[in-house]
Amino acid sequence: MEIDIHTAMLNSYRVIIQKQEPEDIISTELGMFAHNPTDEVKESVIQGILEYFEDEEDYEKCIKIRNYINERW
Repeated sequence: MEIDIHTAMLNSYRVIIQKQEPEDIISTELGMFAHNPTDEVKESVIQGILEYFEDEEDYEKCIKIRNYINERW
């Protein structure tokens, strides 16, 4: 299976920010992540996800990720 960075980033966003259950995503054929969904989220990981969505110019997601970072660290 080819790694799809966009899908992995979206799935990690869904789990971290939208609190979606990783199992719901894993059960699909697009069950890939930019982080390990069984581990605690590290600041470096969420920063990488933020940078990805900044590059994509998806500023709505960036705002939500920044809010998450500000509340957490």
